[in-house]
Amino acid sequence: MRILFCDSGFNPKEIDYMYQEEYAAAKAANLSCSLISFEALKKGNLDVALRFVHPVSEKEQAVYRGWMLTQEQYQTLYEALFQRNIQLINTPEEYAFCHYLPNSYETIKAVTPQSIFKPLNGAFDMEGFREDLKVFGNRPIIVKDYVKSQKHYWEEACFIPDASDLANVEKITKRFIELQDVDLNVGIVYRAFLNLQPLAIHSTSGMPLTKEFRIFVKNGKIIQSLMYWDEGNYAASLPNLSFLENVIPTINSSFFCIDIAQQENGQWIVVELGDGQVSGLPENADKATFYNHFS
Repeated sequence: MRILFCDSGFNPKEIDYMYQEEYAAAKAANLSCSLISFEALKKGNLDVALRFVHPVSEKEQAVYRGWMLTQEQYQTLYEALFQRNIQLINTPEEYAFCHYLPNSYETIKAVTPQSIFKPLNGAFDMEGFREDLKVFGNRPIIVKDYVKSQKHYWEEACFIPDASDLANVEKITKRFIELQDVDLNVGIVYRAFLNLQPLAIHSTSGMPLTKEFRIFVKNGKIIQSLMYWDEGNYAASLPNLSFLENVIPTINSSFFCIDIAQQENGQWIVVELGDGQVSGLPENADKATFYNHFS
């Protein structure tokens, strides 16, 4: 197994500072590690991006651990590595299934907040969502794109107290789009806001934190269960992994993560899925344990 990390962007032989601890853990697990250039990959310059990844004689499986990629960028990386006889753990289709909420929504619909979504082609038009938003009534919702939210700008670009207040929906959505800028992923998603077990108030953004957990799954088996947030007191809180027994087999991916949380009424939900290669490890993660699962 080979692990592909992003370089620092300044020195092609130096790992990105965000992944230095993971790199050390991967090396300690006797895993082969290579650096790639994220910046060159984004520009489509594969010769530069993969300058330190040489072809191998026998097929080798690999895991990318780096910054998020679009489906097109991942496809490019997958194909370039395949030509070197190196195969990423997830196909481009598997990557997109977990990376973009609308791709997996029908699969997890019964255990995740109600959602509506549309691709954004050109400028945002509130009229395009007017009818669809009626499914929420006057309940609170959040806005995000197909991958990420602006949750650290909670009140101005994420949380919408009343889905029927279209003027406010438009205002907050436009602010979200402004903050996302060129990083906007595909389109707009509105999701029902649910009351989850409270944890703390974020020390910087003032966002209300809830007791969420990040679960990593490899080849259909849970390999690590982690507290999602690195601040707040989880006390003796334990995630209910049993409710995932019927969820995990339905996920079209060899390596992914599931973020879960418990509602105030006690019911557990899937907050969202993520491709395991671009999902971050919380600071509290035991990185040695994580990489031992790939050795």
